[in-house]
Amino acid sequence: MSAQPAHHPYASALRQRAAHLRDLAALIERTSVMALGDGADTTAWSTTRAQLCEVMLARNVQQLYQAAEDLRYTAYRFRQRADEMDMSTRISVVA
Repeated sequence: MSAQPAHHPYASALRQRAAHLRDLAALIERTSVMALGDGADTTAWSTTRAQLCEVMLARNVQQLYQAAEDLRYTAYRFRQRADEMDMSTRISVVA
């Protein structure tokens, strides 16, 4: 009978949260709103208001990309923490 690897009780929950955050980041990047600014650069805007809207749109899209990156980084940290918890549990079982 082989010994089961020791896992910290909260490690799997952290891994599930990490996977959910990565999925959410990918979903953000796949949304149609991310393509709204693609055609804006080719149009010659004639009013100051229209130019302001174009700048605001570009900024908002960039903020969404940054939010997706932040979610991925948090997911990475969750996964890293889960691995650390498992390692600590394995060490305490061996000791």
